[in-house]
Amino acid sequence: MVDISCPHCEEVIALDDDASGVFACPFCEGEFEWNLEDDSTEEYHRPQFDLSAINPVAVGQVVLVGISIIALWMCFSADPLYTVTLTDEEVSQGFEFTYGADTISMYNIYGINGNGKYTYWVDYLTNLNQECVQFTGEKCEGIDGMIEGMEAWDSAGNTYQVMMLIAFISMILMLVLRTTSVLYDQAVFDMPVGAAYLMEIIGKGMYYFACIMWFLAIVMHMILSPVASSPLGLGNGDMESSGYVGAVLFGLVFSLLGPAIHAGLSFVPARD
Repeated sequence: MVDISCPHCEEVIALDDDASGVFACPFCEGEFEWNLEDDSTEEYHRPQFDLSAINPVAVGQVVLVGISIIALWMCFSADPLYTVTLTDEEVSQGFEFTYGADTISMYNIYGINGNGKYTYWVDYLTNLNQECVQFTGEKCEGIDGMIEGMEAWDSAGNTYQVMMLIAFISMILMLVLRTTSVLYDQAVFDMPVGAAYLMEIIGKGMYYFACIMWFLAIVMHMILSPVASSPLGLGNGDMESSGYVGAVLFGLVFSLLGPAIHAGLSFVPARD
């Protein structure tokens, strides 16, 4: 037997040596615990990260989406989009004329030198044409064609920027919706099942929509922009090279290749 004091009335109570559990004091009827194991003394086992739980298909899709966002941003912020290089006997390095979404660089063309917005050079050439009419009675040769070409490049650039912005916003929205779906699956918060299902479908579809807008932005720019060598009066030099910059060409290919690979990975059976 063992004698203990009641924690409530301090009367001495006799218990068996191996007694354990919750007891009632015979004097004050207050309950108390005796000889119970303390759970807090149990050894803490840190949960181990299980690499086998990682789904390689899901990882591949995440990496693909990450590359897509980086490539999309490179195309969206690319400046210039198109370049033309001319050689000139008097200038050893030649001239590089560049065409951006809203700016153009020109050299020694009717007094145009350096980089400026299409709208600025259109106004400049329009005023120059008016001066030609005022002093010579007729417009300057080739200026109307340059104005038309710059307006076409400006229109193509505006279309490109708007569609690329829609594509980039769609990519960000896709990330938000997919993250929300993951948090819902992990029971971080609750929502109606129908809303969760709809958000899952829209989140997956936004990636493909963004890639379609990305592809169309580049194609529409190629269709709407004029031939760079002829309408803007690039002078008498020999054309050495011309074409879209590498970021735009890569985006044109990847905007089709990315969603194709992403869709293909969806059909890969999950690992047991």
